[in-house]
Amino acid sequence: MKYLIYICLIVFVQAQTIVLSPEEKKVINRYHLQCISTGLWAPFNLIEKDQLTGIGFDYWKLIQERLGIKSRCIKAKSWVEVLESIRQKKADLTIASQETEERLKYAVFSKPYVTYPMVIATKNSVGFIHDITLIKDKKIVMPKSYATTNILIKHYPELKIEYTVSIDKALEMVERGEAYATLDILPVIAYKINKDGFDTLKISGSIPESFKVGIMLRRDYQALIPLIDRAIDSISQEEKRQINEKWITIHREEKIPRKYFYILMAWTLFVIIFFSWWLFSLKREISKKNKIEKKLQKLVGIDSLTKISNRYMLDKRLDREVSLFNRYHIPLSIIFFDINGFKLINDEYGHKTGDIILQELSKLVEQNIRQSDLFGRWGGDEFLIILPSTTLKSAQKLADILSKKIQEYTFTKDICLCCTFGVATCQKGDSRINMIKRADKCFYNKKKAKLNAGA
Repeated sequence: MKYLIYICLIVFVQAQTIVLSPEEKKVINRYHLQCISTGLWAPFNLIEKDQLTGIGFDYWKLIQERLGIKSRCIKAKSWVEVLESIRQKKADLTIASQETEERLKYAVFSKPYVTYPMVIATKNSVGFIHDITLIKDKKIVMPKSYATTNILIKHYPELKIEYTVSIDKALEMVERGEAYATLDILPVIAYKINKDGFDTLKISGSIPESFKVGIMLRRDYQALIPLIDRAIDSISQEEKRQINEKWITIHREEKIPRKYFYILMAWTLFVIIFFSWWLFSLKREISKKNKIEKKLQKLVGIDSLTKISNRYMLDKRLDREVSLFNRYHIPLSIIFFDINGFKLINDEYGHKTGDIILQELSKLVEQNIRQSDLFGRWGGDEFLIILPSTTLKSAQKLADILSKKIQEYTFTKDICLCCTFGVATCQKGDSRINMIKRADKCFYNKKKAKLNAGA
């Protein structure tokens, strides 16, 4: 028994230790790190007894111990100050952040050490929100430059968002009725509602997107990332449980008298049971509604013959992509095309054969585009492809590939097809209608050139 305990202790110690090569030790010794944080994102970073502390700092302490890294941390007044300090190399890292495209211009990121869902906070009087687009006409407040804000803007550009300096200010505005809702990750909202006196607020729903919390370093400290990732991998489930317990259970109990704590636990248990039953009932109702919605979407958004998107769906998606381009300048292109001489095919072989050809063509094109692209039937034998994050040159190249694939393919009754393609890219201040017009003009110029050439 004595030897078994000894072996277990050896295994435990080895599991917590990272063996570094001389070269890796040199990399670590090369950097004298200065951390920066706001203390405004409890329980990840907060100030207690004039010291920065929280979940993020507990994880950073474990990483430091694993690697032998030494660092000191300074307080910033806002998250914008944190980002600017790292951008201008006045500070080296911050301990709780998520990777974004903008931040990758001047920073690098470790793998996440925790991942949490994003939840919606509203007044207690608001009902359950199962889809955030249901409140797109309501005022939503979010902290400026937070990754949670960037996630919301990226995935839901139609929302009405106003900016605040911190999540605390956002919650205060919701509490005073100056805004309808705000969002953050689950532990942050739960902590602030339970600990910071926002007792008139509640969690009213969530969104599918999650927040991955990791270490953010200035870009020229890239060499430290593989070592930090190894340290994160070495953190055991027991250590994670202890950090969670410290901030969720023990930390709370210290400030709540024992008798109130037990009352709170009893009410919590009751709420969990009631909420579970309510969620089960709600899930059944939502499931029924989803089935109905899917049927309606098929009727509204899917072409009945080819089973690809119809013009309604194409218009709706293109409006959204143009809106994203005008806000973030993400490249966007479209391809408009039709089948040359399709009327002759219908006249010679019949409309049934023509329908089969349209179905075969749709499948062929779908097999040669990305999942992120949207392919649909514009009308008759005319089709449109929406290409997010695609330049004009790339769109023209895809049009050439599709043209060749179609010409090489043998359709029903050994019919060979040739298509004419028109390509357009989104421009500053553009609209869906203007993009379609340019693609249409390009299309008809090529069609006219083919006729003049006798093709």
